[in-house]
Amino acid sequence: MFKDTKKAAEDLLAAENYSNELLSQNELSGTVDKNEIRVANEIYTFLNSHDTNLTNSEKEQIKIKIKHSIKTLSFKRGIVRWSIAAAVLICAIFTSISYYGLNKETDILRYAQALKHVTTGNKTQLILQNGQLVEIGSQQSQIKYENKGVNIVIDSKQELIQKGTSDIEKIFNTLIVPFGKRAQITLSEGTKIWVNSGSKLVYPASFTENKREIYLEGEAIFDVVHMDNKPFIVRTKDFDIKDIGTIFNVSAYTDDLFSSTMLEQGKIQLIYHGKYFMSHETLDITPGTLAVFDQSQRTFKQTIVNPNKYMSWREGYLIFESEKLENILTKLGRYYNMEMVITDTQLKNEKFSGLLDLKNSPEEVLAIINETTSLSYTLNQNKLFINPK
Repeated sequence: MFKDTKKAAEDLLAAENYSNELLSQNELSGTVDKNEIRVANEIYTFLNSHDTNLTNSEKEQIKIKIKHSIKTLSFKRGIVRWSIAAAVLICAIFTSISYYGLNKETDILRYAQALKHVTTGNKTQLILQNGQLVEIGSQQSQIKYENKGVNIVIDSKQELIQKGTSDIEKIFNTLIVPFGKRAQITLSEGTKIWVNSGSKLVYPASFTENKREIYLEGEAIFDVVHMDNKPFIVRTKDFDIKDIGTIFNVSAYTDDLFSSTMLEQGKIQLIYHGKYFMSHETLDITPGTLAVFDQSQRTFKQTIVNPNKYMSWREGYLIFESEKLENILTKLGRYYNMEMVITDTQLKNEKFSGLLDLKNSPEEVLAIINETTSLSYTLNQNKLFINPK
């Protein structure tokens, strides 16, 4: 029971044992202000009956999270009237439902989650409908979709026919690029994607709905075809990128501490869940901007950068500007499919600036780095140990 007669609507909603029946009992007994009960009931009823595409379980999750979020709101008693408090709460609910409806688990996310335990091997893999697996042995493969996702051409010589159904837009394909490999893929509507080493891309065989949605783990460069009223959405583990026709890079490896996106040209909007449940955050990015996502703070840090630095791997080289050796070797390890281990803590923080041609061998690349950073290395099977001289 609510023993404090000064309870406000937000306090009532935040109570762990909240229910319409409990409020009715308190209204009859006169222990809680009737106006506050009415406001709380209206909000609670809204959550139960509002016409959205959410399932009952999803609505219930929203209610639970809103109750906890309400506890963080501070209303100055005597200054903020119950009606204003109610307006604030209802606006927050609309915002949270709008965010939740946009970011709830979609078909493509569920499909991507089901592929988490797929083994990659040492060849690029194209997984078609019904689990059909196509292995591609080339170092840098090219894949092109034609005819609404039915015909697929690989490296200009191998052609696959993906049997369509009456619901082909629900057919998801997956491209898995292991360490040491790269791939370029042209989707059915013409968007080009360069997929870096150690990445997974999930996408529909064709786009027939009012949005084009894909999922990425790893790193890729997107050259998106503009389509009116049909935005292109890239989903990652930390945030979504909404694009209307542009060129940008996304890095979202599962083992990296930070995810990022860099816009070369055009326009993108980042969509993410902020520090609090009710904070549906968006961020518009301008060309030449790098946005790095801080997972702990749920915020982005923006920096103006040289776009070539983040696009150059597509052309077969890497550009570094005062980059820590530890970060450089992480990228090189993915590219060459080698584990590179730095044995000295101080050496990890040494910085390097320059251009590395990825057509060279790992030893040749390390020799270039050695011109400015004194190091030596030993090779044991597929593991390279980096030591100070």
